[in-house]
Amino acid sequence: MRTRLLTPTLVALLALAGCAQGGTTPADQAPPPADGPTPAGKTFTANSATDKGTPHALVPGSTVSLSFEDNRLTATAGCNSIGGTVSFSGGTLQPGELSITEMACDAPLHDQDKWLAAFLQAKPTWRLDGDKLTLRSAETELALAVPKKADLAGPKWTVESLLAAETATSTPNTSTASLTFTANTVAIETGCNSGTANYTVQGNTLKFDPPLLTKMACADGSSEVENAIIAALGPATTYTIEAQSLTLTNGDKGLVLRASS
Repeated sequence: MRTRLLTPTLVALLALAGCAQGGTTPADQAPPPADGPTPAGKTFTANSATDKGTPHALVPGSTVSLSFEDNRLTATAGCNSIGGTVSFSGGTLQPGELSITEMACDAPLHDQDKWLAAFLQAKPTWRLDGDKLTLRSAETELALAVPKKADLAGPKWTVESLLAAETATSTPNTSTASLTFTANTVAIETGCNSGTANYTVQGNTLKFDPPLLTKMACADGSSEVENAIIAALGPATTYTIEAQSLTLTNGDKGLVLRASS
């Protein structure tokens, strides 16, 4: 999966395109105490934002996610992943040199990636109130919160990436693939075929019966995702849920999925 650096030149071009957000500190948001808690070690998500006090609609079905771990920031807005070092000095978010993956995205998600990248590069102020994080630039406010841990059964789990030997890859077709668990059955959408599989839970292990799927011929890309899903649903698949993220691992194959409505 290719990445590129978000250079100052690129950020300037995004600003000229209307994506940059400025970096001054709003008068009504003083920097937090120097010895107070920071967002480090937590993941925050948001489903909306405001620009100049007006609601800024995110792409339907998308979520902004910011994760802070070991002085690093990982951010997503529905398609690509932005990553790099970060500090919280002076009451502002201070990202270092950031890079972004280069997955193919629909135009609205591509523009949303650019919007988020420019907003982060603008060094917005931050305010942490318990599990709520507010980021503000001169024009934009992004109110985030630590998401509650999702249940396995209930949400629609959309495939975000494919795992092979601990390496994550993504294709444009993963966004149409999903798993939806009920008490003992999982509904499967591969982006090409659909079907179901029975399963049981034993601790952190899921035991899947062989999936029953339709038999449509799959185009390039969707067949890769379908094969990865089938490989992940084995008789001894381990699973972990962190906030709204589900990881399934079967041997050296697996999936990373995110809960959606």
